[in-house]
Amino acid sequence: MVDICYLVPGVGLADNELSRRERVANELTPDGVDVTVLEADGPGPTSIESAVEEFWCVVGSMKTAHRVQSEFDALVIGCFGDPGLRPLRELLEIPVIGPAEATIHTAAQVADRFTWLTILDETVPMSHEQVHEHHLSDRCVSVRSVDAPVESIDHESDDLVERMVQEGTVAIEEDGAEALFPGCMSLSFAQRHGEIEEQVGVPFLDPATIALEQAAAWARHGVVQSPKTYPEPNWEKLDDLLDTKTASSASTQR
Repeated sequence: MVDICYLVPGVGLADNELSRRERVANELTPDGVDVTVLEADGPGPTSIESAVEEFWCVVGSMKTAHRVQSEFDALVIGCFGDPGLRPLRELLEIPVIGPAEATIHTAAQVADRFTWLTILDETVPMSHEQVHEHHLSDRCVSVRSVDAPVESIDHESDDLVERMVQEGTVAIEEDGAEALFPGCMSLSFAQRHGEIEEQVGVPFLDPATIALEQAAAWARHGVVQSPKTYPEPNWEKLDDLLDTKTASSASTQR
């Protein structure tokens, strides 16, 4: 059995939505994989729609991830901004997967040119910066907003599907996109990818499936982030962040 932690940064998701995401996550993964959805320790933002909110949520994510890592074989960051990807990889001994990193590189494998459908006009610059960090700006022909604040996303909304189809169609016809993906895990967990892909006629990638499958594959095959690229921190300086006894124990194991 491969046990995956899907860690939601920030606070405030309703219990029924956390349980729904856990159910969906387990439906997306094959037999032999068990996904547990956890919300990071607070305080933190109720949604992540700015760089300020991204940085705000990282401390809680680090505390929670470090506390529970012994229970899991891999961890997926439950936000498409991949907040805290580098510090979490430095902190943990288990593989850490960022949905955006995994999805962007998958898009570049299945198509020469792709478009990122983000949630708001305000998150367009952050999205461009993120794809630049992965050295794929030349393959990302556009980032388009579907005007969907995180806390307003309804996974049963046909209007939201229509907006993604409309923006995706424009991206294909005007920008030359050959694949699309939603740049938000709340959009991903709406799980409307199949019907959108059928209407737009190009791959419409599902970040939740891609990230969870990568986490499972890495865990199965013993793939973990390199300590040369992600060196462990100086545990003695983390008194105010972590339980120092636990941190010291983890340090001696690495």
